Parts: sequence; C-alpha cells; structure tokens
Amino acid sequence: MNKLINYLKFTSIFLIIELMLTFIISLLNLFGLNSGITSIIMLISNVVLFFILNYINAFKLKKKGFLEGILLGLIFIILMILIKVILFNSSFRLSTFIYYLILFVTSVLGGMFGVNKKSDK
Repeated sequence: MNKLINYLKFTSIFLIIELMLTFIISLLNLFGLNSGITSIIMLISNVVLFFILNYINAFKLKKKGFLEGILLGLIFIILMILIKVILFNSSFRLSTFIYYLILFVTSVLGGMFGVNKKSDK
C-alpha cells in the first residue's frame, strides 16, 4: 500500500509539472518561437523531469533503483501515450518510439543513480 501511495504521489507531481511545461511551451509557440526549438525544449525538460523524479524516488526507497526506474518510467510513459492518443488522436511513428525510449532510459538511469547516492549521515 505504501508503494502505491508513493507511485501516486510521483505520478501526480509528474502530471502537474508536465501540464505546466506544456502551458509554457504553448505560450512560447504563441509568441512565435519556432516549433522545432520548442520540441527540443520539451524533450530536454521531459528528460530532466524523468531523471529527477526517478532519482528522488529511488533515493527515498534505497533499493532496486533499476526496477523502480522501470516501473515509474513506464507509468509516466503510459500516461503520456494515453493522453496523446485520447486527446490528440495521434498516430505512433518511429520518432515517437525513439522519444519514449529516450525517456525510458533516462528514468532507469535516474533510478540507478538515485539508489546509489550516499546520504550525508
């Protein structure tokens, strides 16, 4: 039960930050910033977000960072895919697969680094 609450907490944090990032990127597009640049900004911010959230999750749990990175990363990616398919009726292309693969690898690395971080006690 404690793990489920932990996953729900990180998932809600992820959704809130993701909505804020999407809003900011939309504003940048509205003010005339090139969509290629905003796509790169979104990729970099999602990579950082996935890494940090999985790092913190694994650091708090102190065990199985690889597995925690996989589980939380898959939860985030499934949410992103569901939102993209339901709201935007978007197709799945090779570039989309590579995008999610980058996010998945980043989440696993975040989990691995987080579990191996030594606390300052």
